[in-house]
Amino acid sequence: MNTITTTSQALLLAFSNALSTFFAFIPHLIGAIIILIIGLVVGRIVGGLVTRGLRAIKFDQIAERAEIGDLLRNAGVKMDAAAVIGGIAKWFIYIIFFQVAASTLGFPQLTEILNQVLAFLPRIVVALVILLVGALAANLLAGIVRGSVGTARLGNANFLSNIARYGVLTFAVVAALSQLEIAPAIINTLWTALIGGVALAFAIAFGIGARDTVGSMATGQLIKSEIQPGMKIAIGEQSGTVEQIGTIFTTIRTENGQVKIPNSDLARQTLGISGGTK
Repeated sequence: MNTITTTSQALLLAFSNALSTFFAFIPHLIGAIIILIIGLVVGRIVGGLVTRGLRAIKFDQIAERAEIGDLLRNAGVKMDAAAVIGGIAKWFIYIIFFQVAASTLGFPQLTEILNQVLAFLPRIVVALVILLVGALAANLLAGIVRGSVGTARLGNANFLSNIARYGVLTFAVVAALSQLEIAPAIINTLWTALIGGVALAFAIAFGIGARDTVGSMATGQLIKSEIQPGMKIAIGEQSGTVEQIGTIFTTIRTENGQVKIPNSDLARQTLGISGGTK
């Protein structure tokens, strides 16, 4: 081993070591650059294929029906839903190649960070799918509730359908946050509160919505002792012959055809009765 006796020898040795390290690093650097270039090309190709594939299966239309498109626009995102998923796929490929390049350059800390990001991206995709399915289910359930309640005349159809819709949407949002593992303790508390709140809201909504129906059912039983089919009745501007006394409605035959009158209306308004059989 040579002994360093002068400053010039020390400087020469340091420069020689630095130069050796630099030339040893150059192949790794070139390899990392090549990996990054390949990753950028492959990522763009994969992202484009995913975007075109989703548009081919009308994913954008599904997202619009689920109102995901409106959500993206309100958030200032200028891409459609298919392009967003394609962008996530593109960056997923990018990060894979970034990770390989960082490993080639010998940066373990950067590699670890990229590993964590890479593990998080699939959760984002799953969370988006949960939101999409939840939004579709919310709109579908709201339509079913609105149609059913409107047909049965159980109360305010729009009010009950909105409760159903936002209840499902809330479940979907909480499930998506849970998938992302954002503040798990808070999410668990929200789950418990949400289940109790939705159950209470449905109970109150049903009680309010069904109030008139229950009243009509009770009145129907009472008026059967006073009114029978064949009797002529007049209520408000309607007059005709009673054909049937149902649980919720009483059906009369007027000059203009059949008319169904809620039994609760028969109890609240002045009723004229004439003729009939006992």
